[in-house]
Amino acid sequence: MSLHALARSLPDRVTARQTAVVVALLAAVLAWERVVRATSHALAAVPGSGLLVRALLSTALFVGGVALLAAGYAASRPVDAGLRWPSRDDASTVALAAVGPVVLVGATAALARVVSVPYGALAKTHYGATDALVPILAVAGLGLLVSVPGLLLVCQLLVQTPLREALDAREAVAATTLLAGVALVSDTGGFALAPDLGCLAAAVVLGGLAVLGSLANARLGGERARALAAGLLAILAVAVGASALDVLASLVAGAYVLARVCVLAVAAVAYERSDSLLAPALAYAAFALAEVAVLLAGAGGPAPF
Repeated sequence: MSLHALARSLPDRVTARQTAVVVALLAAVLAWERVVRATSHALAAVPGSGLLVRALLSTALFVGGVALLAAGYAASRPVDAGLRWPSRDDASTVALAAVGPVVLVGATAALARVVSVPYGALAKTHYGATDALVPILAVAGLGLLVSVPGLLLVCQLLVQTPLREALDAREAVAATTLLAGVALVSDTGGFALAPDLGCLAAAVVLGGLAVLGSLANARLGGERARALAAGLLAILAVAVGASALDVLASLVAGAYVLARVCVLAVAAVAYERSDSLLAPALAYAAFALAEVAVLLAGAGGPAPF
């Protein structure tokens, strides 16, 4: 693609505004997570508040607060949250959501086995050979009750929904995958439900690039717009390269990170095609359950992390 074509494809003002909205919503999620964490630490000094009680209360507070944030945004805009069952025409999309994440986990586990890296070292989870199955499945089930709604709230309602107002279907899926991947995926295992400061800063950089692109389209002529496009691409290339050196420290770790980014893409595609939150929910649940199955298959031995 030529620089002229890139300059013409820079985002317009609506896209830049919605990108800024997404970054602001992610910042609000981070701020709420810090509030919940501080509340949990304060409860530690209260007699009778055990670890389980604090964990349950913190989880309820976090998910409830993010749900209120998503509801507030939805109430301020004429958006459809997708609270419906997928239709019969969405059968292929539902199948993709169910099978795609399982294939990604299986491929990553196979690669890890080839290079003799325990999958538990990537997922930062380990099951011993003598661990009882029922408690493991109970914990996994409780994890699904938290992670799946949390990911739906953050990725689909707070990221993808605002972007859908400004972008076409393919662009919204790509932008959702990029922003959610930057904010919620790292090499520490699992998905984060709130970005840390570094990931939020990366999302801010992406949002800033969108705003600069909007200004370039609105105010600059051909040569200047092309020069700015080249500069923005150079900045993005440096940022991605620096991140890759840190996160992709090994081939299998990179594959694990890429698999989770692909899961976000599958969920975004499923939501875009079906207009139902149940389709991406199935993708997140399939990924989590496939990971538990791989970890159980490799149970035993010392913890690899």
